[in-house]
Amino acid sequence: MSKNVLMLTQTVCPYCDRAKVVLNGALEGDYNDHIEFINREDQPERFAELRAKYEFLTVPTFIDLTTGDVLSDSQAATIVPFMEEHIAL
Repeated sequence: MSKNVLMLTQTVCPYCDRAKVVLNGALEGDYNDHIEFINREDQPERFAELRAKYEFLTVPTFIDLTTGDVLSDSQAATIVPFMEEHIAL
């Protein structure tokens, strides 16, 4: 299965934790298998490459590799529609 949506996080990040609650709560984990999770501390080179390419400033950040759409937010009101638009279940 191809994962065309990335979620960029870091280890100590309450907003990242909140976004994961949205993925597992409001979205019931349905999209998790379609998302590649990239942690800043675990993959610093890839994280830096993505930051340079997509110019995001904060985490969590979601990136659709197909469209180039970027969402930097941790709220259900924005994450839910982003997932519904960018991942076909």
